[in-house]
Amino acid sequence: MDRTAEQLAYDGVQNLQEKKYDKALKAFQTLKERYPYSKYAILAELKIGDVYFQQQEYADAALAYEEFARLHPRNDVVPYVLYQKGMCHFLSFKSVDRDPAETQEAIDSFQRLIRAFPDSEYSSKARKQLFECEKRQAAHEFYVATIYFKLEKYRAAQFHLQSLTEKYPEAIEHLGYREEIERMRETCDVGIDKTEGKPSFWSRVGF
Repeated sequence: MDRTAEQLAYDGVQNLQEKKYDKALKAFQTLKERYPYSKYAILAELKIGDVYFQQQEYADAALAYEEFARLHPRNDVVPYVLYQKGMCHFLSFKSVDRDPAETQEAIDSFQRLIRAFPDSEYSSKARKQLFECEKRQAAHEFYVATIYFKLEKYRAAQFHLQSLTEKYPEAIEHLGYREEIERMRETCDVGIDKTEGKPSFWSRVGF
């Protein structure tokens, strides 16, 4: 005998709480397929995202959360959903030398949440996460500047250092980059003056 929508919802929630993620996912997906118009189907859509999130399948979780927000924009849990979507991208971060696209996706999700629900408790959490994202962006920009600096490409290094100080003043203070940035900028100024109008070592060797 087929289980009812309520029974499948109970199974899914129970298995999720017990960290039996495969069973939880199966219950929620079955509920969605068999009872798409049940009030429990909305719960299943939400919990599918939560199951993926707990499994650290962040790409799948983000898709599930986005689908929920698109289908149910007036649901009371949308602030939670948008926060979770932002966290999916935030937790997908690898290292400062990688493409910062995931960090930008996290920023977009958190800002979307704050604009739509400024008084939500999740907006308060999102504001804190935004600063963490800003620090990651600053660290990436500093990494890029350092690469150019080591290659003696002083104009490119100076450009990124200038961008860093203008865009992320609080982050660079928090990360302790201020003194190093000033030292690098002074060296860049000297290097640019010396090489102005002259081919650099790297250009002479075809780099």
